[in-house]
Amino acid sequence: MGNDEKLLWTRRGVMAALAAGGLMAGGKLSSLDAAEQDASSAAQVKKPKKKVLVCIGEFSEGLETYYMVYRLMEEQIEPVVVGPAAKRLLLVVHDFDPQYTNYVEYKGYGIEAQLTYQQVQPADYAGLLIPGGRGPEQMRQIKEAVELVGYFLDKKLPIGAMCHGPQMVWAARPVKGRTMTCYHGIRADLELAGAKFVDAPAVVDGNLLTSRGWPDLPLFMPAFLKLLAPKTHKKKEA
Repeated sequence: MGNDEKLLWTRRGVMAALAAGGLMAGGKLSSLDAAEQDASSAAQVKKPKKKVLVCIGEFSEGLETYYMVYRLMEEQIEPVVVGPAAKRLLLVVHDFDPQYTNYVEYKGYGIEAQLTYQQVQPADYAGLLIPGGRGPEQMRQIKEAVELVGYFLDKKLPIGAMCHGPQMVWAARPVKGRTMTCYHGIRADLELAGAKFVDAPAVVDGNLLTSRGWPDLPLFMPAFLKLLAPKTHKKKEA
């Protein structure tokens, strides 16, 4: 074997060692580090991950959608995006311009819907989030989407609906007597449905959390995560 071949095999050996367990600063393999990595990986595989549905339609509000998804991920909760089709859906940006009396809409980011409403097994999920935008208008036309929200309401599982998202709540179940909020443009609809409107960033009524729009996200998501938490605490006490 020539010098070049020896050098090649030496390099291969180093790469194999790196892949197997990693090198310590001194250049020796650490069996302790490798064992810790294996134990950590095994714990991650075995640990059950809480899952939450993020329910959208075409033209759901982009900031609300992605903020919800990323905050769940930061808390080690798995977000599962569900839409009218399992494909990349276009989100929109709703903003406010002083020259107009209504909000303006621009094209936003896309996001992959992992499941359709027909594919969801609701018992697999700990909670449900509904961003605003025009998505809820489309979702109300999908029977399975309405039934899904109804399931979470009936089971008293955590639901967070923001901006136009509350439209899905009163489409699924009566809201007479409930305390809620929403985007001010649909306040009349909420009140005609029999709910009490409160002009606040995060309104909790039992298992139901509602909010006015994306400026309220820093208060909305902590309130939703708190709704998810009691089950874990009860198990620990038991």
